[in-house]
Amino acid sequence: MALVALASAKGSPGVTTAGLVLGALWPRQVLMAECDPSGSDVAIRMTAPGGTPLNSDRGLVSLAAASRKGLGDEVILAHSQQLDGGLDVLLGVRAPEQVGGMGGLWHPLGITFNQMQHGDVLADCGRIGATSPQLPIIQSARLIVMVCSATGSSVAHLRERLAALVHHVDAQLGVIVVADPKKRDAVKQVWSVLDAMSVPVRHRWHLAYDPIGAAFFDGRGHGRLEKTQLIRSATDITAELAALVAAPHDFDMAHAAFPQGDWNER
Repeated sequence: MALVALASAKGSPGVTTAGLVLGALWPRQVLMAECDPSGSDVAIRMTAPGGTPLNSDRGLVSLAAASRKGLGDEVILAHSQQLDGGLDVLLGVRAPEQVGGMGGLWHPLGITFNQMQHGDVLADCGRIGATSPQLPIIQSARLIVMVCSATGSSVAHLRERLAALVHHVDAQLGVIVVADPKKRDAVKQVWSVLDAMSVPVRHRWHLAYDPIGAAFFDGRGHGRLEKTQLIRSATDITAELAALVAAPHDFDMAHAAFPQGDWNER
């Protein structure tokens, strides 16, 4: 199976919500893994089947202790939990201070995520920068999807992060813009910025900014989730993402010919 990494360049444009929505709609078995070192949101937002609280002590931190004897599907799933609705999740750290106890887990965890036989993995990596500890997760991904809003500051940070990221990864790149469905011109401006870059962002999607739909993934939803703009827009995005990582991985001849550090010289 395959690892898909979701991340942002700045702020909170909805990476966790996007991960939960995609996971809920994913057409195959999938695990959502919280790899954001700033702390778990899912444990606060969501519940286990029957509305019972999730166990915040069971997740990345407990996995780090157990991984000393090796990693694999069974070990990871033993530290995962199921949300009300059926999505499997691996909760992240409760607080940033716990990241120091992760040791060298990030690198082998990324490799294991990308090779899991149980199913695909959607990794919520939160905000990323040059010194982010979760970078090995992103470097192991088959597909990296940056999430941003259509504001000028968000797009500027996206551009800078993509320009730096391309030197350190060997994966397909995609962008999800979270914006009001009526603001198509603003989304087109984001695409224009990407077109002007030398970074090969091959995949682009517009996810509806929809507080009513997002409330379902924050424990506050009412009504029919399937009728929301969020779900309507996410359905096609999810299908395309799942198809991309299900397809055989293409050998990138250009990337093989030019080492990662030489991309800006072409």
